[in-house]
Amino acid sequence: MDIRPGSDAPGVAELERAGLLEPSPDGSRLEAVDPRLVEGRLTAIWRNRAWQAELRAAEVERELEPVVRIFTTGRERPPEPVEYLHGMDRIGAYVARVSGEATEEILTAQPGSGRSAATLESALPLARDQLGRGIRMRTLYQHSVRFNEPTKAYVEAVTEAGGEVRTLDEFFERLFVIDRTVAVLPARQDRTVAVVVRDPALVGFLADVFDRNWQRAAPFVPAGATHASAEVMPAIHGMIKRLLVEGLTDSVIARRLGIAERTYHTHLAKIRRSMGAGNRLQLGYRLALEERAAAYPPAPPEPAASAPPPAA
Repeated sequence: MDIRPGSDAPGVAELERAGLLEPSPDGSRLEAVDPRLVEGRLTAIWRNRAWQAELRAAEVERELEPVVRIFTTGRERPPEPVEYLHGMDRIGAYVARVSGEATEEILTAQPGSGRSAATLESALPLARDQLGRGIRMRTLYQHSVRFNEPTKAYVEAVTEAGGEVRTLDEFFERLFVIDRTVAVLPARQDRTVAVVVRDPALVGFLADVFDRNWQRAAPFVPAGATHASAEVMPAIHGMIKRLLVEGLTDSVIARRLGIAERTYHTHLAKIRRSMGAGNRLQLGYRLALEERAAAYPPAPPEPAASAPPPAA
């Protein structure tokens, strides 16, 4: 069906405005455009607009901050040393606001196997803006994120912009510390309630906990799965052994490692094979022997007595 330019057929004008119809090379008719091309073009436009809007919003906050401070001086009570936030939307908005107000440092601890690609993509422009303003950003993940492609792409972009990222085998709770003056952490296991801490002693304690974990963590340089496995697999397997000896259930161990139970059972099978255990009972026995050997290492042999010198 030929459609001439300027046709008043139903829907033609709308398709032209959407970019799904465009003139042919000779201009004699309208031709259909691959919707995938239109989708990619429109998506890029809106993502760029969203990025510009986010940056402009951060600029407005910085520009108005002195005026807000002058206006509110003497009008507001000092903030409470501890405050609770209810609801994921309110928590996210608060963290975004105080992070945007940072002037020196942002510490972030993100447990689990990685956030969604959409979440990381939306967070990247703000992170770049903060790093561009000279704010030091340190992020702590668990080892499991080294196998998550969206997180690897995000980490690569952030480190190129000057951020620092490390991973740790142990479980830790989600935590944000901004300028060592305010901290945000979950108040419930489902993370629908958060507690905001402004008490200097408590914030200092939480920042110290982060620093101690940071010192024991391994730098995260995004690499292929093979390199990631070689870097962190011994630590992951060592953590599984320790938690098994403590008597934790499989589901609890998987959660503390930040991995799915299916992935956890794959690791467990590898541990059994490496220790020559045919079943769970044998594995427990061999782990007990291994722990005992580590706790009571054999004494080093005594040096042999030197022979007396020959008689003259």
